[in-house]
Amino acid sequence: MLLRNEKYEPVVRTIVLISTLTMLAAVSMYAYLGSFSRYIADDYCEAVRVTTVSPFQAVLDRYSDGAFRSANRYSNILFVGFSEYLGTNSIPLTIVLMTVLWLFGLSWLVHEIRKFAKVEWSSLVDIFLGSTITFMSFLQAPNLFQTVYWRSSMMTHFAPLVFGALFFAFLVRQARRPVDESIPLVVYGSIFVTAFVLAGFSEPPAATLVTVFALLPFLVWKWNRSPVRARLLALTGCTFAGVFTGFLTLLFSPAVTDVAREKTPDVALILINSFKYAFLFMRDSFFSLPLPLLISFLVPLSLVWVMKQSGGVMFFPEERRRPLWMFLLPLLIWLLIAAGFSPSVFGQGFPVERMRFLARTLMIVMLVLEGIWLGLCLPEFKFNRTIGVWAALLLFVVVSVAYPLRTAGSLIQKSLPEYRERAELWDIRNAFIHRHIEQGEMELFIPGFGGVYGVKELDANPAHWINACAANFYHVTSIQSFSTKNLMEALSE
Repeated sequence: MLLRNEKYEPVVRTIVLISTLTMLAAVSMYAYLGSFSRYIADDYCEAVRVTTVSPFQAVLDRYSDGAFRSANRYSNILFVGFSEYLGTNSIPLTIVLMTVLWLFGLSWLVHEIRKFAKVEWSSLVDIFLGSTITFMSFLQAPNLFQTVYWRSSMMTHFAPLVFGALFFAFLVRQARRPVDESIPLVVYGSIFVTAFVLAGFSEPPAATLVTVFALLPFLVWKWNRSPVRARLLALTGCTFAGVFTGFLTLLFSPAVTDVAREKTPDVALILINSFKYAFLFMRDSFFSLPLPLLISFLVPLSLVWVMKQSGGVMFFPEERRRPLWMFLLPLLIWLLIAAGFSPSVFGQGFPVERMRFLARTLMIVMLVLEGIWLGLCLPEFKFNRTIGVWAALLLFVVVSVAYPLRTAGSLIQKSLPEYRERAELWDIRNAFIHRHIEQGEMELFIPGFGGVYGVKELDANPAHWINACAANFYHVTSIQSFSTKNLMEALSE
């Protein structure tokens, strides 16, 4: 006996609404933690660089100088300059804004891909899947603080993913324009410029983007025979031109050229180690994070399968391509992770934690897509359909409601007090510094506190590069810190 859609669809819709609100609440906690971010380490140096001249001039000066290790990255310092326009609270505002944009971009991207693939379900499901990817990415980040809550690193490793999600959604939106509607040349121009900017944040996303858009035109040419084939080739080709130009700009900068003179790259060894490290990363991820990765797969699987049984989704895939895409997707993700790892393999070896965020996000997206595809392809539950649907609903509720709530509770109990306390100490110390500057002091001797999550704080040595940048930031001659047992008492002086 078939289920009546009108009987089960309201139940499914209500559960999806509750699950979406739960996921959004968990993501909101991660955004709230960002409101406690403050200047640390490289933030001082970059703030000075982009405020003494315009952000665009700062990009040109650093790029042409080439004395800095990451001088070739032109987009991260540009957006640091833009964020400084937000005022004294620029860092917390920037972190919160980027988190919200990440959520919006992923939800929009899910919506556009679904429309392009001619899959029909509620727009609420798009928001749920977008918030699920956002939540799982934060939850499984190799080093969340360095990736998201430290602005200098965030603009290098998190910002390209945020703007990349928005850019991909825009591309898909252009691809699914009506067949008889042409795309204006100004749109192609904006695509080229945006792709160029995306490639300039850092080498890992640039290498990944070059790989993606080198493959996409070939895949479109090989397998797409639709009336929009020419449009897809134009869009992917224009994007490839932008990211490849950006990649060359990174590659042939004065900073990279100097390194290349000292170290001759062994291309074959770099490729071998990139694929090796990518495989090891994927394998170790499944061993170290089995439950979160499993949930990343089970949530979309159970949701889509239940919606399919209750009439909440419509999809007509080509039968012959079902197993092909299920098999090829992990291989494609392996290739993309290897591409993202290759700059680190050339420069230092296995990527540091903050450089693995892109790889972890790609794995999560892979599992979500596999779950959605399997949910669409699984047949109806024949044995006892009612029991099967309710069992799948129960599984969905447990993993999509209980798990985010548990994580949000842990953030409130553990991370929130730590982040809040550190922000309060920084604010008090900042007031302490300004108070002594107003008294005419130019050589500051201030109470210090330790670094956090592998990021160094101010040093006891006034000649340390962080202290030198902080001194320029506060417009004083020098700053040095000292240890004290009673930090609050020292700061109150």
